[in-house]
Amino acid sequence: MRSRLGNQDGFIREVVWIVVVLAVIGVVVLDAMAIFSAYQSADDASTAAREARTEYAQSLNVSSAEIAARQYLAKAGLEMVDFTAKRAQNGTVTFTVTAQATADTYAFHYLGKIPQLKDWVDRVTNPTRTGVAAGE
Repeated sequence: MRSRLGNQDGFIREVVWIVVVLAVIGVVVLDAMAIFSAYQSADDASTAAREARTEYAQSLNVSSAEIAARQYLAKAGLEMVDFTAKRAQNGTVTFTVTAQATADTYAFHYLGKIPQLKDWVDRVTNPTRTGVAAGE
């Protein structure tokens, strides 16, 4: 009789370990997907630069171009870090937009509590991309 109860305890312990391992794997996968998604969405900086170029072509106003880029990034859930417009001697205006995304992770951000990893975790969870578009 005792050996039967001992076997049940071992079975329950194995099930608990399997559930814990699957939960950890699930959290890691979800965090990886959030980070990947943030990196993908940060690439919208190029589209925002094209939006600025298009607005400038219509209005010939750099402020309106910046607002167009900022609005595009806001709709995409990104933050505009930097915006520049430079005119070349041939009259071409180049718009440069830098955008920052944020990855909302379940557990990965806790690695930032370790002082040596803080900067790395910040860079990984807040990717920054720069997009450039030129036009007349």
